[in-house]
Amino acid sequence: MKITVRDERLEGSHQLNFPPSSVLVLGYSVDDRGDESTSIESSKVVRRCYVLYDHETMELMVDGERINAERATEIFSDIFSEHYIVLDSTTLGFVELFYSVQAALDIGRTEFKIIYLEPKDYTRNGPAQDSFALSEKNAGFLPIPRAITDLSSQEVEAGVFFLGYESNRLERALEDHQMLSDKDLKLVVGVPAFQSGWELNSMVPHLDRLREFQVSYCAANDPDSALEALEDTFSSISDGSKMFVAPIGTKPCSIAAALFSAIHPDRVGLLYDHRKKKKKRSSGVHVWHEYAVSVYEE
Repeated sequence: MKITVRDERLEGSHQLNFPPSSVLVLGYSVDDRGDESTSIESSKVVRRCYVLYDHETMELMVDGERINAERATEIFSDIFSEHYIVLDSTTLGFVELFYSVQAALDIGRTEFKIIYLEPKDYTRNGPAQDSFALSEKNAGFLPIPRAITDLSSQEVEAGVFFLGYESNRLERALEDHQMLSDKDLKLVVGVPAFQSGWELNSMVPHLDRLREFQVSYCAANDPDSALEALEDTFSSISDGSKMFVAPIGTKPCSIAAALFSAIHPDRVGLLYDHRKKKKKRSSGVHVWHEYAVSVYEE
C-alpha cells in the first residue's frame, strides 16, 4: 500500500471542510491550540470521541471505556462505522494517533482527514532561555503493542529519528538502546520549520549527533514530505528486513510515522518515549492544517 497526504492550509475552523456525518477523534487540551481544536463547531460532526493511552497498563481509554490496546480496532470499528473519520492530531498523543490510524486502515478506510494547528510560539524554560518547557514527564521508551520490533535483531537494519527541540529524547534512546550503534540510523530535521529560524531550535541542541549520523530534511509541517524520508530508508533495506521509526519531532512528522508503520506492520516498528505534555507548552495558533489522507494499492 501507498499513502499520500494533501495539505490544505487554513485561517481558522470556519474553513474546515468535513464531509457529512463525520466523527471527530480528539485528545485533551493542554494549550491554546488544543482549546481551539476541541471547540470546533460543525454541523457535519455528528460524534466526538475522546481517546487517551495509558502506557503503564497498555490500555486505551475511549470515551472513558478501557480496552487492551491490541484490541483497539474492535472499539474503533463501532465508532467509525458509517462515519467519515477526522482525527485531531493537535490534541491526540502519538500513540492514540497511531491506533486511530491503524483502526481506520484495519476496517478498510482509504480516505480520512487529520487536522493540526501550529502554535504561534513554544514556551521556553525562562526569559532569554534557549531550551523549551514542552514535556513534564518522560516515561521512557516502552513498547507499543502491534508496533513492537526487537531492536537487537539483525533483521532490523535501519532507523529514522524525527528530531524536535528536546535533545534529551534522542540521547536517552541511544543510551537505553546501545544496540542501535549497529544500525543504519538517520536523523531527520524539520526544514523548512514552522516559522523561519525555528529550525535552529532543533539543530543546535543536536549538533554533535548531527555530525555523527546521516542527516536528512523534510518540511516540519508536511506529513507527505516526512513520508518521503521514511520511504527513502525503507527502500534502502534488504527485502524482508525491518526498520524502526522514532517520532520525537513535530506532530506532522509523527503523523507520517503513524501512517507508515500502520501500512507496514510486519516491517516497521516504533520507538517512542511516552512523554507527558506540559500545560501551556505553546501559545496562540499560527496556521490550521487539514490533511486529506488517501491510501491506495501500488
